[in-house]
Amino acid sequence: MQLRFFGGFVVDTDDGPAAVRGRGQEALLFRLAIDAGTVVSYRTLADDLWPHDPPDDPRAALQSLASRLRRELPDGVLVAAPGGYRPHVDRQDVDITRFQDLVLRARQAPETEAAALARDALNLWVGEPWTPGDGFEWVSADLHADVAHARRLAARSVAESTELSNPATVPAAATPLVGRTDELALIHEQLQTERLVTLIGPGGAGKTTLALETARRAPDAIVVALAPVASGDLWSAVSGAVGRTVRVAESTAPSGGVSARERVFEALAGRAALMLLDNCEHVVDEAASVAHDLLQALPKLRLLATSREPLGVVGEAFVPIGPLPREDADELFARRVRAARATGVSDEERAVAVRIAERLDGLPLALELAAAKARTLTLAEIDAGLADRFALLTGGPRTAESRHRTLRALIDWSWETLSVDERCALQAMAVFPDGIGVADADAVADALGLGRAVFESLVERSLARRSAGRFQMLETVREYGAERLRESGDEARIRETEARVMADCANSHDGLLRGPRVREALAWFDGNEENLAAALRNCATTNDLQTGLALTRGCLWVWMLRERFDDLVPATIRHRSVPLDSEAAVVVRGLALIAGLMVGTRGGGSPEFDEDAAMLVAAAAARYPASELAATVSPILTRAATMWRARTTTQPWSRSIRLPEASELAPLPRWSQGLICLLAAVAAQNDGDLEAEGAASLRALETFREVGDEWGTAFASLVRADWFTAHGELEQALTILDDCRHSLEGLVSVADLAQQGGQAVLVLVRMGRIDEARERVEVMRRAAAEQSSAAALLHVGLASAAIEVAAQNPAAALESIASIPPGDEMAPAQFRALVQFLRTEALLQQARLEDARATIAQGFAQALTTADQPVIAWGARTAALWLECAGRADDARRALGLSIRVRGRLDTSDPVVRGLHERLGAETDADAPLDAEALCALLGLG
Repeated sequence: MQLRFFGGFVVDTDDGPAAVRGRGQEALLFRLAIDAGTVVSYRTLADDLWPHDPPDDPRAALQSLASRLRRELPDGVLVAAPGGYRPHVDRQDVDITRFQDLVLRARQAPETEAAALARDALNLWVGEPWTPGDGFEWVSADLHADVAHARRLAARSVAESTELSNPATVPAAATPLVGRTDELALIHEQLQTERLVTLIGPGGAGKTTLALETARRAPDAIVVALAPVASGDLWSAVSGAVGRTVRVAESTAPSGGVSARERVFEALAGRAALMLLDNCEHVVDEAASVAHDLLQALPKLRLLATSREPLGVVGEAFVPIGPLPREDADELFARRVRAARATGVSDEERAVAVRIAERLDGLPLALELAAAKARTLTLAEIDAGLADRFALLTGGPRTAESRHRTLRALIDWSWETLSVDERCALQAMAVFPDGIGVADADAVADALGLGRAVFESLVERSLARRSAGRFQMLETVREYGAERLRESGDEARIRETEARVMADCANSHDGLLRGPRVREALAWFDGNEENLAAALRNCATTNDLQTGLALTRGCLWVWMLRERFDDLVPATIRHRSVPLDSEAAVVVRGLALIAGLMVGTRGGGSPEFDEDAAMLVAAAAARYPASELAATVSPILTRAATMWRARTTTQPWSRSIRLPEASELAPLPRWSQGLICLLAAVAAQNDGDLEAEGAASLRALETFREVGDEWGTAFASLVRADWFTAHGELEQALTILDDCRHSLEGLVSVADLAQQGGQAVLVLVRMGRIDEARERVEVMRRAAAEQSSAAALLHVGLASAAIEVAAQNPAAALESIASIPPGDEMAPAQFRALVQFLRTEALLQQARLEDARATIAQGFAQALTTADQPVIAWGARTAALWLECAGRADDARRALGLSIRVRGRLDTSDPVVRGLHERLGAETDADAPLDAEALCALLGLG
């Protein structure tokens, strides 16, 4: 292993550069390297690593640093010794100690030998020595004293003065390299086997920095800077670089009339060297020709190139240079902020600094430009200024090339090389926030009148990237494209085109949502979520009802699957007045009416329904029998309108959705038949009609399995599991629920998965498998926390409370309920009611009768608003518990009877119901009314 600190911090191993990250690990390795081969005591290490603010336990802190450092270094390099640590590294393997040893030998040597030793030492000084910063100023001072002495010794020799007029051609690093160890290792690996390696990536990614770092490690490197070179002058630039590197005595002197190309061949004939062709993109054709000729004529020469697009030479190998990983981007920004204002990023500023690095895509040059602003702006002001990043990020170093002094100039350099079609494509990609799917790219190109290969061309030029099946741009490039688009005056046309393409693609993928390709279709919608939102916003802004209707139609079923009513309701409201003259209009208006029924009860509200509009839409839907959604809309709205007319205060609105006869379903598409059966099963479940629930869920399950619809199969199975649970067949119910979970993963939200998981937990509780139920809740809790889903955490809290109530741990149950995120008033009333029922049981276990009375009253009132019979049944049996504890056995018996009647049967798999029935018996008057006043009077809750 070798350690290099001149010009930057590098750890070279046999396997390539090693990654040592973090100031603590860097400082520990640096301090040990200074005394390579000897033991450095704990006290010395602690004094140097923490000169001003030592930790409470320095030895423990050192052990922790050493443990982490060992993981990054080859085995056996860091050795624990009595009283401290010893690096198993020779002084010759550390450039600064080798430098110091050579200077010492030069001081002690005779004058005839001193100059040569001093020259050897000076050859190691390829840049300013890197140190970890605070606490190591003395090392830098010692090294600068040594280099001054070495220069004096070397200057005494005439030979040395001659050599000094031929300085190194690889410029030293001005600042230490941050990160990029993987890329450096890959460059090293490629150059071992390939003769032309091109570092390719977007402007500002640091290609030149990595190329120069590689050149510094080569024994014979030639750097050809092509950025200032115009077309036709490349051979002259190469010849000049060769002349600065190769001593005249080692090359054939040029004769009159010899071309620059021939002089290069003569000078490098037979030499093994590495030539860097830096910044080839603006002269890429000529650079490719030069590279080809060099490789053909000089078999020992290797070429390293940097470019924003490939040279296109046979045998060319690549190392992609993209944005810095998050940790390295944060570190680079923090270092440059400290350099700009002499103070680092504070703990209070950390989150803002991370956000800045993310918004700048981890591009090193952009981070450098932003950090430089810290001289005059706070980090919060820099963050705010990134809203117009091209105006903010100006004023780079005066010595930098003009294209590296501002963020705009960086991309202008690439823009100038683009064709008209490529510029249009770059501007168009700016209005696709999610990028463009590879499968959709031809449609976008056709709509814009561009060649189909245009997006691949942007990838070749490092202005876009192809990843995970999508063409995407860095945010900085996207904002540049948006700015150019605004300047072009073509923004309206491009945005209208984006909306039309998204509408066409959405409708083509909508058809795949109902069948065996549902996951493929959902993946498309997930990948284009922001694209679709942008298209819908544009339609709303421009009042483009036709395209907006098509977009809404294409997205409706996804919104229904994911219960994204916040998207569905506003979009359908915008189109509720469109004429019913198309399948899209019929489906949009029909699902809007159905959604009104579904979302009306959220937050304790009432269902909304326009009976006259429903009948009109139902009649229009009959004109589209081949449409799966239109075929579903018609019978659902017809039955809903009939039900709405017949509703009374004593009959919940959800009743009367029955299982259609086979003859009624036969004309409909098979998927539509399955959905209607599923809805009938859910309605029967809510009505407590177990017989109808069983028949409808079975038919729905069989139909969805036939058409291969994974979503429909899973949800039909959930209803089947409820039916098995009500009949006491708990093992069968649990098996179905576990099979469902695999089917639902990736199809529904984490909240829906948590609801399904909660259903399985309740079955386990009934089976007495409390420990297993707790394990499942912890899995649910981690998934909900990872997604920061308040809705999922509601289900987690509910399931956890049910477990603890069953386990007779009332304090733990109340703690679980308290963990439910605030704002659950927007949760469906069913769940808010269930929370109150569980709270009541926990309070009763603590003998807090009066507190429990208020809780059951509140929960039961919420349950009655839902018309959900299983929830009402749960409330009635919880009320029976309270009444029994209050000594009102007769009222408790009547409440239990109500629970049995509403549920549809005596649910003996529920331990609470079973126990109450054994102790009390129950009356089950089937004619008892179900209105709220009668129920509350029966329960004696006032």
